[in-house]
Parts: sequence; structure tokens; C-alpha cells
Amino acid sequence: MAATSELAVLMALRVHGRSDAALVARAAGCDMAAAAAALAASAAQGTADLVSEAAPAPATFAIAAAGRARLADLVAAEPIDRAALAGCYDDRFAAADQALKEAVTAWQLAAAAAKPAAQAAVLASAAGAGDVAAALAAIAPRLAPYRRRLAAAATAIAGGDSRFIAGARVDSLHQIWFEMHEDLLVTLGRSRDA
Repeated sequence: MAATSELAVLMALRVHGRSDAALVARAAGCDMAAAAAALAASAAQGTADLVSEAAPAPATFAIAAAGRARLADLVAAEPIDRAALAGCYDDRFAAADQALKEAVTAWQLAAAAAKPAAQAAVLASAAGAGDVAAALAAIAPRLAPYRRRLAAAATAIAGGDSRFIAGARVDSLHQIWFEMHEDLLVTLGRSRDA
């Protein structure tokens, strides 16, 4: 497994907790076959644990202790400008994070008559979030799938599918943003409490 794909797979496992090939493929920006092969390789190397393989459900994996150590090594060796990434996180991500959280919360709390306006505010925040994701990916190309996923969620929302705002069973705006935030914290060696 190449270092970049190994990093993306281990990060997906770290961010999701438990993942199947479909989640890893979406997070890593690869196809299902590549994700399944990468998960099998990670399990063989001891960096991922197979936690469930009860058919017909897909096999589910979690990051192993050795995987956490390997992920730390891969993140440390990732050829990115950490100062620029930290600057973008501090200068742009934090503001977009606040705006997106406020818009999603307002949408969740809005009365039925106010939902369309609240949804428009979510879409405006999603556009800003997408711009931030693009800026982050320009510094760390591994983050590029987040931008594509945010755009797909925004398209679904604009098409009238409000599940893509904060739904837990779809690749929603809220879920994608949470994952990207966790990825950035791991990459920058920060915690949510900081």
C-alpha cells in the first residue's frame, strides 16, 4: 500500500471509529475495490482490526493500536506546509465552522414555515465551507475528498433532500464537516478542547 493511500485509509478509520469499504472509499476518494484491498492490507499488517464480518453486512474495521502509531508516523512524514495548514485552520476554518454550526442548528430548530429560509442559510454556509475545504486541500492534497463530498451534499440539499444537512445515515454536510475537523485536529496535533 502506498504511503498516501495508507495514510488516507488509517485516517478514515481514525475519524470514523468503525468503517467498511464504502466509508473508506468515500473518505479516501478512491473506489470500493481499492478501499477493500487497502483495508485487507491494513488488517494483514496489524494496523486495522476486523470487528465484524457478518454477512450480508459488509466487513467492518477499526484502527488498531499499531494503526494509531503508524498513522502518527505517516502524518508526521506527510509533505505539507504545516504552518500554512495551521494558519488556514485558525484564520478560515474556525469562522466557517461557527457559521456552519449556527446555520445547521437554526435549520434544526426552525418551524416548518421558516425551513426554506433556514435551508438557504445552510447552503450559503456550505458554500463558504467548500471554499475553506478547497483552501485546505491546496495545502494538503489528501484533504481534497472533503471538498467533493461537501459539494455533493450541497447539491442534494439544493435538490430538496434535507437529510443531507445533518442526517446520520447519509453523507451529510454536518457529518462531512465533523470528519474534516477531526482529520485536521489529528493532522495538526490538536485537540477539540484546545
